[in-house]
Amino acid sequence: MYNDEKYTETDKLLDEALKTEPQLILPENFADVVAEKMGRRFAWEQYFREFLIYLGVITGLLAVPVVIQFIFFDASLKLWLNILIKNIPLVTGIAFLLVFVLFTDRVLLRYFLYRNPAHQS
Repeated sequence: MYNDEKYTETDKLLDEALKTEPQLILPENFADVVAEKMGRRFAWEQYFREFLIYLGVITGLLAVPVVIQFIFFDASLKLWLNILIKNIPLVTGIAFLLVFVLFTDRVLLRYFLYRNPAHQS
């Protein structure tokens, strides 16, 4: 008997909740706004993944000659480290500039110029 009353009270509450008007009304363009935000988020993720792929490829292409030097031409690790340490500002500057230009080109510019086709007239 206790369980029957519980279910009827729940049914009454459900009927009452379904019959009353919602207190929060969504704007008419809610779906468009959500779709635009999701499009921008997807574009950001896609552009960032592409940047990481390009960065990996460039790093790999730079690593191949170094590995070839060590394998085929018996390059000295001490000599390479000595050259890198002596020129650390130049090496880090070039690496930072390369990453900055690549990130700006592959991610930032494309993201800020992103246009949703629905808003183009």
